[in-house]
Amino acid sequence: MALIAALGFVLGFAMNRGSICTVIATRELVLERRPARFIALVECAAWAALVYAILETAPMMPEGWSSLGYLVPAAILLGIGSYVNGACVFGSVGHLGNGEIEFAFTFLGIYAVVYIESLFDLLANQPAIAAPQSLGAALPALLLLAIVALRLRVSRRSRSSFRRLTLSMGAVGITSTILAVLAPGFSLTASFGPVASIPVAGAVISFSMFGGSLVSARFRKHSFTLKWPTVKIMVKRTLAGILMGSGALLIPGGNDTLLLIGLPAGAWQAALAYVVFVATLAALIVKLGSMAKAWS
Repeated sequence: MALIAALGFVLGFAMNRGSICTVIATRELVLERRPARFIALVECAAWAALVYAILETAPMMPEGWSSLGYLVPAAILLGIGSYVNGACVFGSVGHLGNGEIEFAFTFLGIYAVVYIESLFDLLANQPAIAAPQSLGAALPALLLLAIVALRLRVSRRSRSSFRRLTLSMGAVGITSTILAVLAPGFSLTASFGPVASIPVAGAVISFSMFGGSLVSARFRKHSFTLKWPTVKIMVKRTLAGILMGSGALLIPGGNDTLLLIGLPAGAWQAALAYVVFVATLAALIVKLGSMAKAWS
């Protein structure tokens, strides 16, 4: 449990330190033509695949992927929720560390969806699935090197940002994968649910993760101020969390599961859902704009 707590702390620290968020990455990609942060998200998935290969463990999904009839609408719902929220699950953890209490209501919305679904058993349970055993670490390692080289090429104007993202993405990919192995069924969204398959470990990971995010912000800014939200903002974040939680239940899995379990497993369902999720975000950002921006 101490190891799980330590890994959760590092995971939260890295999320805040690198301003890791799919909404921010998509905004930089489509509005500013800066692909580095988006490439870094794929890099995170490559790190996860490498760790799975080194540990000789296959990525495990607690439930099987939904059919296309659910998968595509759910990914769109996840994208809409993340846009309304102004941050994905990764980014919400980082914002909380910055003292933005309003993002706690995002997780309250996610919690509500998970709780209601478990209470009434609205979705049919599907058996867990695991990816075939990998062929070794060589392929993920080469893929990771290629992705890092590509990001270095597009990040020549900001070498400090390149180093920060490299360390942050490596930390997220490594720690989240080890956590998934130590606590099967772990994901950032599932860890907030009252009926997650690992309730105690999920709570420990959650508190440690938020603590790591807070400490990272404290080191960066050398001060800490809580920002209290208005009622309107609280309602907005809760609604966004409900949308995000609903999409994550139907896929099943949020953007963290898609990146850190689905893609390393080579699941085409995860790739499709992530593409639809990002395309939804991109369309909304181009049409309506976005205030999301990196804080580090």
